[in-house]
Amino acid sequence: MFFSLKDKKKLFRDLATFQGTRIKNKYKDWSFTILLIKPETIGNIGSIARLMKNFGFKKLILINPLVKKERIHGHEAQGYAMHGKDVLFSSKILEFKDPDSYILNLKNFLIKFDLIIGTTASGTRYTNLRRLAIFPHDLKFPTSRHPLKIAIMFGRESRGLTNTEIGLADIILRIPTSNDYPALNLSHACGIILYEIFKKIHVLEIGRGEKPVLLATREDREKLYSFIQDVTELLKIRTHKKGNVLFAFKNMMERAFISKKEASLMFGFFSKIKKIITRLNPYD
Repeated sequence: MFFSLKDKKKLFRDLATFQGTRIKNKYKDWSFTILLIKPETIGNIGSIARLMKNFGFKKLILINPLVKKERIHGHEAQGYAMHGKDVLFSSKILEFKDPDSYILNLKNFLIKFDLIIGTTASGTRYTNLRRLAIFPHDLKFPTSRHPLKIAIMFGRESRGLTNTEIGLADIILRIPTSNDYPALNLSHACGIILYEIFKKIHVLEIGRGEKPVLLATREDREKLYSFIQDVTELLKIRTHKKGNVLFAFKNMMERAFISKKEASLMFGFFSKIKKIITRLNPYD
């Protein structure tokens, strides 16, 4: 058998102690707040709440939204939020009504954050020094002994963040897109950036839930390769091709990162082939 009693006991231990995708220890106490500056549509507000739920972000603040307050928590927004309704309902609305002091109020509000990340669709031409941006996958968080409070600012659907608002950010992110049409929908852009940050602050595992995917160990794979080699011998494949056949299987399986279950199924498959060949050629 491919899995001995000892192997099966180890498998059960691995399943019992398996940890799924989880936040890295150094980021556990960090705080991430999504700031929507003057959002214009209910659909994007609800969709962003849903995306935040997908990627484990909880704090949403709407600054001077251009839609009525009652609509933000209404049925339409809830429809877009789906299972992110809790994020939507716990979102806060800040209104800086005096246009003359708007930027000052925004600046004073942002003082509470240790790092402010702005976003832009511009920045392919480096003539505007305020919009010198990096790509989301190049973002690196600073090393800190203390938990950081991070704000991620997204601008209006129609024209994004203004130069003055961008000037309040410490880092600017731009998502690489086609030059023909670089502007993304607000919720789409938010989803991409949250996904990139999610990858940076989490330990990612293939398996999740009650039935995690456990990858085959090197020992598992070597057992399988040994059995494939036995089958090639029985098939009387020409000597100069035997090695290539084995390497073809090895290359394919190593690139695929096969699971224990897949390795076990393939072992059973080749085991049956071996039995059939042995029965057809009893004197070999």
